[in-house]
Amino acid sequence: MILYSIIHPRFKCRIFSKRLIFISCSPLLISTLIYMCLTSESGSAFRQDLKQLILNKIVYTNPLPCGAKADVIYVLGGSPESLELKYKTAAELFHKKVCRKIWILSRPGKTYYSDYLKRNLANDEWSLLQLNEFGVPGENVEAIQIKEGFFGTFSEARGISVLLKRRRYQDIILISSPYHTYRTRISFENFLKNQNTSIYVHASDERVWLRHLLVEFIKLKIYQYFLVRTNRLDT
Repeated sequence: MILYSIIHPRFKCRIFSKRLIFISCSPLLISTLIYMCLTSESGSAFRQDLKQLILNKIVYTNPLPCGAKADVIYVLGGSPESLELKYKTAAELFHKKVCRKIWILSRPGKTYYSDYLKRNLANDEWSLLQLNEFGVPGENVEAIQIKEGFFGTFSEARGISVLLKRRRYQDIILISSPYHTYRTRISFENFLKNQNTSIYVHASDERVWLRHLLVEFIKLKIYQYFLVRTNRLDT
């Protein structure tokens, strides 16, 4: 009877069904456990350790040496809140007289409503006003149009690299969010590695949630393994 039950198709089907249920439930169970660790009060230490672990992998800065100067500052794109902090960082460098030219990403469309002008500002117009509030004259700012691609940072790196070569600039300062700096670095080095161009990466004061860091870590790995030719760069 035991032998019969072992080899009987109905019995095998029952075992297979149980395994299938276990396999299908495993991702849900793992996701639930991760969610509990990330959201529960007792998981605070775990979240902090995880955040620091990810930051160690995705943050890279390479400030301009003291007393040195650069040909141009480029501020990478982002949300208005993120851009405001990046513009502040760019303006601080401008006032230290390390660079007199600031490039920003030209963005189509409109943004916040201006009570003074009684209309919504164009994105580039808003950017110029923000930089002007930080003390950067409009004549020192240039909005650069770049052909958009699915991978934004990669597209920016390609477009700006072409412009650097065309204008024969040798030194560039990149202003990025802290958690975005390493991806910025490998993207630009991918296009400028044979051009004898010095790349300096400065981070803004932007703060970010853990979930954003997790997304950034995934994006970084996509860039490293599928986009850039210099896959693994030492930090």
